[in-house]
Amino acid sequence: MEKNIKITLLFIVAIITSSCEKKATEMDFEKSVMTEIFPSLVDSICVDSRKMLPPKFGENVYDQSGHFVREDSTKATKEQIIKYREWQKENEKVEKDTSSVIIAFDPFLKKNKTEQIRILKSYYPNVEFSQEQEEVDEYRFDFEKIKLNNKFKLKNISEFPKVGNKRMLLFEIKYPFVFSGNLFFSRIQFDKQKKVGVLEGGFDFCGRCGSFYIFYIKKVSNRWVIDKMILTSVS
Repeated sequence: MEKNIKITLLFIVAIITSSCEKKATEMDFEKSVMTEIFPSLVDSICVDSRKMLPPKFGENVYDQSGHFVREDSTKATKEQIIKYREWQKENEKVEKDTSSVIIAFDPFLKKNKTEQIRILKSYYPNVEFSQEQEEVDEYRFDFEKIKLNNKFKLKNISEFPKVGNKRMLLFEIKYPFVFSGNLFFSRIQFDKQKKVGVLEGGFDFCGRCGSFYIFYIKKVSNRWVIDKMILTSVS
């Protein structure tokens, strides 16, 4: 009897250990994919908030249905020309500035709030899907050692002053560096074979204005790339 109990206990321990190792392996895989594709995600969504959109320059042209077609720059007013030249000068200054552009980043990646599997199936209808991620709501992503492709530099959002839930207050603080906005990404939902995935991301660049996306990613020639990004909302 005692021998049977020991065998049963060893069997239970083996099952638990196997389950934990599987979860650890899946989490390690997700972290490795996020690490690989992270620079591309940052490049695709972040902007230097000092680079303003060009002012109106000309007269709007519409088609017969009343839809905007283009701006006729030949009909720009003197005031528009002055403002446009000022805009060009300001953007030239920004382009020449070699300072790092600091972005606040929340390193805790949470489960996607949308219906991930449905979103994946709508774009990749011919692949099988895991039912859901393992029961981990969030994990800390170690972004600090990842080399980015441009002058953007991420700073843990916990290092910024606490301003409650009012994001715009971060932009009212004077910093000893160029501050451009807040960045976040969700966890990745993969297909069963782990060849495609989906995640969400957003960039808030003034506290009142931001853009939010769904990213479809896939493995191409043994590398993870952004297959498509869809703008879901603008604030």
